[in-house]
Amino acid sequence: MKSSPLQGRRVRLVIRRVEPWTVLKFSVLLFATLYLVFLVAGLVLWAAVTATGLRENIEKFIGDLIASDDFHILGPTMMRASAVGGFVLVVLGTGANVLFAVLYNLISDVIGGITIVFEERPRRRKGRAVELGEAPPLKPHKAARRRLVPRLPDGRQSDTTPMPDLPLVEPELVQPVDVTRPAD
Repeated sequence: MKSSPLQGRRVRLVIRRVEPWTVLKFSVLLFATLYLVFLVAGLVLWAAVTATGLRENIEKFIGDLIASDDFHILGPTMMRASAVGGFVLVVLGTGANVLFAVLYNLISDVIGGITIVFEERPRRRKGRAVELGEAPPLKPHKAARRRLVPRLPDGRQSDTTPMPDLPLVEPELVQPVDVTRPAD
């Protein structure tokens, strides 16, 4: 028996506006995080290069290239330059992203935004198709299944033990309160 191909539903969404304030917050966090990651990675790399003696080899090689006998890479100067340069890149990158968001908003007013098509495809499960909108059956975790099954006094599991009757609780009625401002 041949099954018919499963049809999914398509949803067309249009992005008409990108909020510049959201882009600003996201960009600051993204670029600041990248800045810190690269700064820490640079410090770790600098410590490794110095500890292995590779820094002296690099200084000697560059000194030979520029015909200088007294060439040294200064660590504090490199750190200061990296910190200032990274901060400038964070500010410039954030500003560029906000500028692009504003430009997108202006352009989308003219052309109508970007259309995105989402397609929901049904999944096949054990030889049958799952209908769209149908929730998959829930399976409790093994530990949860053990807790749900009542136990007999001798420790065996029983699924016939009745649940105890719980008392019915009536909700309390709340009387309305008149809240008025006192006269001045």
